[in-house]
Amino acid sequence: AALGFFTRLPVGSAPLPPTFQGVIVWLPAIGLIVGLLAALAVALATLLLPAQLGGVIGCLVWVFITGGLHLDGVADCGDGLLVERRLEIMKDSRLGTFGGAALFFVLALKAAALCTLAASFDGSWSGLLTLAGACCMAGALARSMVFPAMHIPSARPGGLGAALHNGVTRRHDMLALGIGLGICALNGGRGFTALIAALLVAWLLLSAARKRLGGVTGDVFGCLIELTESAVLVACCLR
Repeated sequence: AALGFFTRLPVGSAPLPPTFQGVIVWLPAIGLIVGLLAALAVALATLLLPAQLGGVIGCLVWVFITGGLHLDGVADCGDGLLVERRLEIMKDSRLGTFGGAALFFVLALKAAALCTLAASFDGSWSGLLTLAGACCMAGALARSMVFPAMHIPSARPGGLGAALHNGVTRRHDMLALGIGLGICALNGGRGFTALIAALLVAWLLLSAARKRLGGVTGDVFGCLIELTESAVLVACCLR
């Protein structure tokens, strides 16, 4: 059910339970799968094409696997967090100037970071592990950040954000925390840098959501995942 809802992988359709309990707990694992597949796409493309194209293809695969599910949150937060009547604007399906700019820069950051990682890929197994470590860390750590965010009150009762709250238990929090910290530990010093970047981005976005929206929404969760993924990938490029 989690793969069917959060990705576009051909796993068939599994019915969702009345709440997201039992589905949401798999979010970090979904991030690992998405990151691994994107890393393999970058590696394969870089073996055949220049690194710049390999990184862009990896970004394209990343979007394809998730179906752009979280990018809608980036666009809506870009349009809504900076203006008045925020919740009303974020619910509007039309794309505004700020939303378009937010989408461009988030995807540009992710593609540029993947290009940088692709340029350091030498075709060896150790190089593949380094690349996969960065992408898997981005996918899993970004989705682990959703769990503490779910303890912030929902700004729109009855929406996806509120549904996510209903399915979360302390056990889910601990599992997500363990996966996020575990994959950072496996990446050593780079994992520590990525963790700091993820926490900083999450704090900034969630602080803005609480101040301007009065809480979180499904769009905020989607934006949080995309921004954190980009931040972690950029952190992995630091020398």
